[in-house]
Amino acid sequence: MQKTHFYIIFLGIMVLFSCQELFAQSCGSRKLDPRIAEFLKMIGANQDMTIEQYRSIPAEQLKLLGDPPIPYPLEDVQRIVITADSIPVLIFNPAHKQNLPIIINYHPGGFFATLHQGFQYQMWEEAKTYNAIVFAIDYRVAPENKFPAAVNDCYNAFKWIAEHGSEFGGDTSRLVLKGESAGANLVAVVSQKARNEGISNKIKLQIMNGLPMNLSPQNMESSASYQENENGYFATKALSYFIVEIYAPNQYNNPEVSPGLTEDLKDLPPAVIINAEFDPFRDDGILYAAKLRNAGIKVWDKCFAGQIHMLSGLPPDAEELKEYENMVKTAMKESF
Repeated sequence: MQKTHFYIIFLGIMVLFSCQELFAQSCGSRKLDPRIAEFLKMIGANQDMTIEQYRSIPAEQLKLLGDPPIPYPLEDVQRIVITADSIPVLIFNPAHKQNLPIIINYHPGGFFATLHQGFQYQMWEEAKTYNAIVFAIDYRVAPENKFPAAVNDCYNAFKWIAEHGSEFGGDTSRLVLKGESAGANLVAVVSQKARNEGISNKIKLQIMNGLPMNLSPQNMESSASYQENENGYFATKALSYFIVEIYAPNQYNNPEVSPGLTEDLKDLPPAVIINAEFDPFRDDGILYAAKLRNAGIKVWDKCFAGQIHMLSGLPPDAEELKEYENMVKTAMKESF
């Protein structure tokens, strides 16, 4: 019996690593998209940057694509403060309708970028694209506020919106968590915390793009995607070390910092996972998708060849972004 149990565990591990290898092989042939090469050149991706320079990148990206910082009508957004922690939240409802799906969005930015104008524009667009009400959480960021401030804000905001979202036109029975980069990490953490507290059924779908799931030095030094994409592709290995240092020093083995370390992934919500060939976090996302499937969770995922972290730098009409949108729409339709 013990021998049989051992072989089952061994087979499961081999399946996970086989899935990771298969996805890595099918992701691309190390040919960077020329549009992305030009984008990286324009933002000076190979240069060392300060925190403030990193914080400005999304706004600068919008400028390069020809979009103004705040093109949305101010009547499309409502600003509120929630919970005893006074968490700022922006509510985007450009359709001005009731009973729409709720998307709780945790913005990207390495746990140190704020919910600035560039991110606000993207979330307004997101509300239109998915015919939803987007609750954008302006969670506390590092280095001013270290872990677990962001986790606490995001989790408490989720619980509050699940209870009160209908007061703002949202349908709390169709609630989605969505995030990119640091925001994707927070989506995974909040989903796992909700599962642990027995309320993950309130989350119908989790959407994660460019997800750093294991911020341990061991992973950064052993993962193939960290080595292949160490420098020059927007997100870097050095930046990852820097993020851990300012956000959660000596906490990288905590599952609420590195949710990919969680062993039991049963009873989590269905997931959309987006990876990119030239992203250091690529293999984190690939492995997490495989582990979720192994736990019986429905997963829609894709690794985009030739692209960088979060599919950054693509023009708004890019086919890759349309495919991403269609994946999300399909997942939302099948999850509600």
